[in-house]
Amino acid sequence: MVAIAAARCSVLALSDGAPPPVLREAVDRLRATLLPLGRQTDGDRNLLGARIDRFVGEADRQVILLAHGAGCRAAAWWARLSPAHYVERVAGAILVNPTMEAGADRFASPATLLPFRSVTVDRTGQIEALAREWGSELLAPESAVRGGGLIGLIERLSGAVVAHDVRTAEKLARLR
Repeated sequence: MVAIAAARCSVLALSDGAPPPVLREAVDRLRATLLPLGRQTDGDRNLLGARIDRFVGEADRQVILLAHGAGCRAAAWWARLSPAHYVERVAGAILVNPTMEAGADRFASPATLLPFRSVTVDRTGQIEALAREWGSELLAPESAVRGGGLIGLIERLSGAVVAHDVRTAEKLARLR
């Protein structure tokens, strides 16, 4: 299953500091690119945005964002403020244990729905309002684990990409 998910999508992970073991394992198994958030300066925040733009722009397939902690706010900030030609290349996001405080000011952005599908995994039970603001499906950690953990969620998002591509190809074939 890991090979299928990795072949369908490029995975970009965002984490504030060293990722927790479950995220590190997913990054390693999927051969994902891990971008640290950097220091808490405007310059580092803007550099992070440019790095995400570059990764998404150069990816040869759809991208899945995998974020943890303040990285979730960074992903939302980037998605809300980036040009459409970048965010259109994102198949979805998996947002794990978003922080309520950390990064709130640093990654402040308009309170609009994310322009792609997202799933938020919350271990605190306090993220419901934030997930609603993002338009994100909210999962308890137990649900994510039963569904195959982070790898299972990525497989689910990448499967949706393939299904969309098949529907698009069928529509194009009917136009001929």
